[in-house]
Amino acid sequence: MIQGMVDRLANRLEKSPRGADGWIKLIQSRMVLGEAELAGQALARSTEAFNDDTEQRDRIIAAAQQLGLNQQWFAGEK
Repeated sequence: MIQGMVDRLANRLEKSPRGADGWIKLIQSRMVLGEAELAGQALARSTEAFNDDTEQRDRIIAAAQQLGLNQQWFAGEK
């Protein structure tokens, strides 16, 4: 059930990616579920969506760092 809710959030953000809070929630959810790879993909997608809004992009990145995503995701290595 939880996995389905997380997947629906991911689908919603793919269709309408301009919700920073939603991206943070998705990244957090993926990390709680042990899906670091998918959390990193969500981080990469969210930073693309907010490429023109550094304040929101930096907020998402800060949240991801607090959640323990490795630095490699911020450098685009994955």
